[in-house]
Amino acid sequence: MFTRLAAIQQQLQKEGSLLWLAPGDDFRYAVGWSPLPDERLTFLVIAPDSAHLVIASVNAEEAVAHLGTAVPMTRFTDEQGPREAVRDVYRKLDGSRWRSFISDDARFDHAQIVAHEAGPLGLASRLMAPLRMEKADDELARLRESQRINDAAMRAAFEAMQVGMTEAELADVIRRAFIREGADREAFIIVAAGEHSALPHHTPGSTVLSPGPVLLDIGCFYQGYASDMTRVAYLGEPDEKFRAVHAIVDRAVQTAVRTARAGVAAESVDRAARRVIQDAGYGEFFVHRTGHGIGLSVHEPPSVMEGNQDPLPLHATYSIEPGIYLPGEFGVRLEEVVVNQADGAEILSQVPRDIFVKPL
Repeated sequence: MFTRLAAIQQQLQKEGSLLWLAPGDDFRYAVGWSPLPDERLTFLVIAPDSAHLVIASVNAEEAVAHLGTAVPMTRFTDEQGPREAVRDVYRKLDGSRWRSFISDDARFDHAQIVAHEAGPLGLASRLMAPLRMEKADDELARLRESQRINDAAMRAAFEAMQVGMTEAELADVIRRAFIREGADREAFIIVAAGEHSALPHHTPGSTVLSPGPVLLDIGCFYQGYASDMTRVAYLGEPDEKFRAVHAIVDRAVQTAVRTARAGVAAESVDRAARRVIQDAGYGEFFVHRTGHGIGLSVHEPPSVMEGNQDPLPLHATYSIEPGIYLPGEFGVRLEEVVVNQADGAEILSQVPRDIFVKPL
């Protein structure tokens, strides 16, 4: 029933490990669903030959609705607390035979309860990241559809933007386009007008769009899988400096995409993009890594950055998003999500990276 759970168990058998997954994307990857995280402890405990769910009684029936009886459950009430349930499951799975690994983002107090039984804990990402990086066909299909929706939302933003509307109003146009096109929900929406475009992670607010640049970095979820893309627009006629910086960033994207393919070290893709910007004299203004993996999480391995010498797997999906940020002036970031193929990198978006010029 759970093919990815079986693949995780095969890896655990090789490693001799026990895995404690808190609600989140690793949990969802394993069984196709994840409960809403709250202050109550929840762990999907995966052993090489079995799995068990520790869950509060108040949340148990929803788990049954999604998982049926395929995964045994140990429930606890609010009055009982989770300690005895964790102890029972650890003993039932004979957990002392293996080293335990726990979700990287598990609550500290919940991790302490597990550590009391299992001893020192490793991070689950060491086991889960290699599995999640290589996307299966069904995952790639969802990623493609997520990007199609994202493309449609970007085009809706281009059409709607005008002088006098606020960043927040334009963000709402994008939000409504996501829902109209069939997204589960938004992942994030950055609308950064004027000087704000030099802030890589600006939060859209009441700033009014004026003649000048508008940076749009947007993403949504479709059937649990994320999209991501950054483009720039200009209200009025772009000046020569803006066009020149845009051209440099676009060359950096092109160079990185030509470098990317299965088997290439992640840092090589970063170096390819960074070299273009450094050679143009803007190296100090490229202030972040070139990219990040994308799938069930907006940011997941691989990290496309200097120092990551790991080869990029076949069918890894990740962003290539160099940028130049000139404080007090403007910023340009252009972002593509690519899928590694044996002979190169496939770009998922169909929206051109050209400056979208909106006449006044």
